[in-house]
Amino acid sequence: MNRDINIKLKETRKLYDSKKYAESLNSYEELFNDCSDQFKRNDLISYCWAIYQTRVKNFSDENELFEAVEFITTLIPQADLNYKRTCPYTFSVFALLDYLFEEKNYFEMSCWLDKLNPKLLESRRGIFNGRFTRSRKEKYFDYATKAYLECGEWESCIEAAKNALKSMKVFTNGSDAWYNWRIAKSLRELDKNAEAIAYLEEVAKVKNDWFVYREFAENYHIINDNDNALKYISKAILAKGSINMKVNLFCLAFRLLKNTNDEMALRHAELCYLLKCESNAQIPEELEELMIDEESLDKNSLITQINEYWSGFQFQSQDLQYGTVTKFVEERNFGFIVNDDNESIFFHGSDFRGEDIHVGQLVSFYTEENFDKSKNRKSLKAVNIRGE
Repeated sequence: MNRDINIKLKETRKLYDSKKYAESLNSYEELFNDCSDQFKRNDLISYCWAIYQTRVKNFSDENELFEAVEFITTLIPQADLNYKRTCPYTFSVFALLDYLFEEKNYFEMSCWLDKLNPKLLESRRGIFNGRFTRSRKEKYFDYATKAYLECGEWESCIEAAKNALKSMKVFTNGSDAWYNWRIAKSLRELDKNAEAIAYLEEVAKVKNDWFVYREFAENYHIINDNDNALKYISKAILAKGSINMKVNLFCLAFRLLKNTNDEMALRHAELCYLLKCESNAQIPEELEELMIDEESLDKNSLITQINEYWSGFQFQSQDLQYGTVTKFVEERNFGFIVNDDNESIFFHGSDFRGEDIHVGQLVSFYTEENFDKSKNRKSLKAVNIRGE
């Protein structure tokens, strides 16, 4: 009997090797139902690969995918991909996680992430079209930190992100900044704002997006450090980004300014109110109480007034500098300006207030602190750059 089963298992394996996946799966299922106790470890692995090819990789509906992956995880354990290159258990769970991520089903993701041990995932990165792609370990941490953050599992998010930063030596597409970002977001939710700011400092070394500055401003506002809150809200408002995405930023600015500058506080409240009305979003009660007359307001005028105010605020302690663009690398969107004191100052294209940047162009600008990641030290960069 054992000899007959072994022969049939070998024949079934040949079907799989011939890429007759559906036939091999039917044969494996019949054999498993009749004599599962005769399946050796390699037979179970082959059976799982047949399930993966037919019901995971090419699933017909969500239920089939869930059932197939669940069954695979009961048949075999997760292999250590630091020593092996493939594992139907790991590949199947990741296929399900990919699907759940596309569906933004973060709750289910957080459940399935528990099926994987990140220590058994390889750190080797792939290369596609000359660019590095994430290793499975990095992809696991990307999924874990995103899912835990979206589900409000703050402690789990922090633990996973710190584990990623500690266990990986190289990161793809700046993922280390996103791990620090998610730690900071989670710490703020746990009312640990000072700690959150420390992690945001790491993020700001490599990212100058407006929402990073907003996060600084919100944390400083919570701990009643209004000077730093105003400093960062000015950066957030002046940084490039959709005005509609910044709508709640203007509400925060209203709160920060209403005790020191009633007029500018009102301008921010009015712009927030207009943007909320345009998108049919709920108006905050504090703005409703102002009895704002939207018919009398001009959005473009408000934007101009607000930008002029924060430009003056941000650079109030500096003299306007002048210089010449001496280098601009268009494909990487950065360059250098030599000022009137013959100092070479780095700039990023996003800080140029105009449509054209070219070598030899005369410009005016201010400076702000920057972090030179290649030299691992603080430096200056030119900002609010305008052609003369």
